[in-house]
Amino acid sequence: MNQHYSRGASSYGVQAPPVTYSQDILLSHLTKSSAASQQDVSKGTSTTRTMLADLTNNGQRSGAAPVDRKALSQVSVQQPSLGHASKAQHGYVPPSIPHGAFSDPRIIDSIRKSGDHDRKKTWVDVDALNHDDPQAVSHYATAIFEYLREAELLRRPIPDYIDSQPEINAKMRAILVDWLVEVSEEYRMVPDTLYYSVNFLDRVLSVQRVSRSQLQLVGITCMWIAAKYEEIYPPNVGEFSYITDNTYSREQLVAMEEEVLKKLKYELTVPTAKTFLRRLLQVCNPDDQLHFVANYLTEISLMEASMLNFLPSEIAAAAIYLANLILARAPWSPTLEHYSYYAPAQIADCVEALAELHIKVNSRAQGGELTALYDKYSHSKFLGVSRVSPLPLAVVSQHLAMMLSDNSASGLSSRA
Repeated sequence: MNQHYSRGASSYGVQAPPVTYSQDILLSHLTKSSAASQQDVSKGTSTTRTMLADLTNNGQRSGAAPVDRKALSQVSVQQPSLGHASKAQHGYVPPSIPHGAFSDPRIIDSIRKSGDHDRKKTWVDVDALNHDDPQAVSHYATAIFEYLREAELLRRPIPDYIDSQPEINAKMRAILVDWLVEVSEEYRMVPDTLYYSVNFLDRVLSVQRVSRSQLQLVGITCMWIAAKYEEIYPPNVGEFSYITDNTYSREQLVAMEEEVLKKLKYELTVPTAKTFLRRLLQVCNPDDQLHFVANYLTEISLMEASMLNFLPSEIAAAAIYLANLILARAPWSPTLEHYSYYAPAQIADCVEALAELHIKVNSRAQGGELTALYDKYSHSKFLGVSRVSPLPLAVVSQHLAMMLSDNSASGLSSRA
């Protein structure tokens, strides 16, 4: 990775140390980025990557946690707990899902299956196949998923918070996330750490205006918190300071950590798209290719601020759908519909948005810009899935229209 940092610095006409960059270069880059905030990322002729200097200052676990049934039965959908005033000002009201709390999670399965006795069961009971595996917690899987669907509403960023940030735009956010991907790869962090980092970042920016010069400090602090929460051996504060070319001192990171935690109200446990993707991959029992393509599509959603318009569970379902479509397989099934709680019509917009983003990421990578995720998944250990050609948006839209037409004509649903 160090060679990437040096290559990125040389593209700006400066000599940089192996890992770090000059602050002045970044400020110049971000100033140009701010002026072009409404423009898409243009293709470049350089093959260099946007690296560490782009945001410096101007100066598998196994098993699952047991479920507390009593606490679960008292869960109710509430307004998001982060930044109520700001969300009201935005006129943002989070969606809600129908849910009844039951003292025994098996009752949920019983009620869901008893809606229409004349309708043939078309989905496979995946959890029944795992009853002998204590780590699968199959008796509680449905209750856990119900809880996660509620929790994703409670700690959700404001989808359009970028519009309220006077010094930050969507491109700056993309540059920061691209760099966080690089940092997570450098320190070999687990994927969940990256997802938590971006979630914390978006939630903080939803309720607090941040200057351009402080954006990287907020971002790296969010990753530090996420690493301490998720990693077994997280990098220490000195390493996080060093990775910013010591632009921010240890004391600054510690002070910002306190501020970030206050903005998050110390609510760190949150379901991400990765959380839901794990469940859906368990349901569809994929081969390695489908597994990696779905993970790649889910991960690139972190790069785009507009994807905040969709719930993490929607993004995970859309990634499975689009991955199957890219691999020329049946994109959806009654079993996936049953366990995801989504019919194709409910995720159609998200599938199209993800397909468009896939094309955009591929195009940027060809121009050598924001290539962290593309390069990561081009590695042989991921079967090089990032090099798979994206489907044209027209093809995806046409297939969705056919799928919706067929479902409408049949009138069948696996949610019985």
